Amino acid sequence: MRIAIFTNNFSPRVSGVAVAVNFQESAMRALGHQTMVVAPDYGFEQGNDNGDILRVTSLSFPNLRFSIPLEFMDWTAIEEKVTSFNPDLIHAHHPFKLGKSALDLADQLEVPLVYTYHTLYEFFTHYFLMDTEPVRKQVREYVVNFANCCDQVITPTEPIRQHLIEMGVNTRTASIPTGIDFSRFDNIPAERIEQWRQKLNLARFDKILFCAGRISREKNLGLILHALRALSDSGRNYGLVIAGKGPARRPLQKEVAGLKLEDRVVWTGFVSQEELPELYLLSDLFLFPSPSDTQGIVLYEAQAAGKPIVAVESMASQAIVTDGKNGRFAKNDAADFAEKIKEVLDHPERFNAPFDREAFSKESLGRRYEELYLELASSGRSRKRKQLGTIFFPFFNP
Repeated sequence: MRIAIFTNNFSPRVSGVAVAVNFQESAMRALGHQTMVVAPDYGFEQGNDNGDILRVTSLSFPNLRFSIPLEFMDWTAIEEKVTSFNPDLIHAHHPFKLGKSALDLADQLEVPLVYTYHTLYEFFTHYFLMDTEPVRKQVREYVVNFANCCDQVITPTEPIRQHLIEMGVNTRTASIPTGIDFSRFDNIPAERIEQWRQKLNLARFDKILFCAGRISREKNLGLILHALRALSDSGRNYGLVIAGKGPARRPLQKEVAGLKLEDRVVWTGFVSQEELPELYLLSDLFLFPSPSDTQGIVLYEAQAAGKPIVAVESMASQAIVTDGKNGRFAKNDAADFAEKIKEVLDHPERFNAPFDREAFSKESLGRRYEELYLELASSGRSRKRKQLGTIFFPFFNP
């Protein structure tokens, strides 16, 4: 098959969506299918592009490793390249910017359009000082209208699929998780983990709590800081390692200072995908306070590393955490979060349920995509174009 993939996030950017798109694209190529990716030009570190990739003129912020695709400037090139590629179907990973281009071309070429819903966009309206219910409603309506223009909508988890149906999505839906490259977690020398322990000065703590991902407001990291304060006040000698970067780091560092936790919170900054497994392995417990994720890839990585999880119950955490088996759900409350951390660390033998790696392997998930794509290609473009409406939220690409 010939599959055209449109995404506002792709390598070399590191994000949950970029990881998911890279995994899907490489899984299809591994099965012998041809892919073409239409993605932003980041202006840095793009010399190792594999496969057929069209980089679109973008407003780039190299220091933030972030770009906004200016697809309207390259529309003719996009149209010519995709038409020449002659796809059997088009897969969009966003409902705006390059996702809108994908919709236009699916209609023009009369090929099926697939959309993966990665993001609860209403959680991101605060980036534009428009965090009001009317704006959130507008965002939800736009996403539903876009989804209903598609022949197939994919969600990373079953709770998110049900959420879309409740929102009003009436096209075909399926849940297919993002896969994990488990080889990253295998055969890591003990000395590399010990090097991290020494580098971060972690020997002074009895237990290590770990959190990884984008450091932003919607990730709710303040919850675990207050939980750590409660744990320290109760006499627990725990350290917290936070891996990642993002716009909320500076205000969170001020919050750490206000809570007098500077000696207990360790910021690593950006950590490469190759090194990140070493931090999972040196930790005792993974923390996930976010209520906004559709799928927490970090949760699957924590399980791949054999680590239990304490998480706020959300549509992302429900997909991987079985309460009492491989971790605990906590309320969005620092005292309760702290109590759940104590429970898991005091009784680790209760929270070591095995993790089914095969269910998230590249071959397994690639076959699921292949089966779905073949069925769609045989049916052709079937959804009628709807009026999407206007939206003032197209410039952030979570």
